[in-house]
Amino acid sequence: MFQTASGNIIPFPEKIKEEFQVFETSILFNMSFEKFKLFINEFVEQLSEPLFFVLEIPLSEHEEIELRKDDTSPFHKKICYLDKQSKRQIGEIFKLYGELLLNDGISKFAIYSHVTNDGVYIQKYKIASIFSHAPTDYIEFLEKHGLTQTEKLLTAWDTFSYEFPGQANAVEIDGMIVYDVYDELVKKGMYVANVVED
Repeated sequence: MFQTASGNIIPFPEKIKEEFQVFETSILFNMSFEKFKLFINEFVEQLSEPLFFVLEIPLSEHEEIELRKDDTSPFHKKICYLDKQSKRQIGEIFKLYGELLLNDGISKFAIYSHVTNDGVYIQKYKIASIFSHAPTDYIEFLEKHGLTQTEKLLTAWDTFSYEFPGQANAVEIDGMIVYDVYDELVKKGMYVANVVED
């Protein structure tokens, strides 16, 4: 059965298949949760150094109070970058915080090459994308991880309804939440590139 992250609740996971859809400059795909760690480690090895790491996190309650005009206004998120990283450095980040980032339901993260701009983006509900000027180059790699190509990908978002919404929750692992990961990566040079509506 298709597995989901502990920070996500999808009402009908049995409707989700491990498939991918190819677009002009990207591939959108579903992957069962237990495969993500190996997939990301192997994907990073294919990228050209230097790399950069992206973390997207919701603003804190205190920060939102300053930005939101009223209760109907959208919430916001920070888009944070950690530039000029080696594969070894990215591997160390993932070794320390990967379990939390993969399980967490409120954050998103990505790893890209500064050289080619190829990268992988892990979105909410662990719907994932590969971005590349030549996305078909990654078809064999995805098939190796058990995914099959489709002309119309059904994602978790397509299964949600008013009666059966998805849930995205913060996760704590070893006393840390995703905001602690942010604090630790700031010490390594991570900075806030933008604050946008979420």
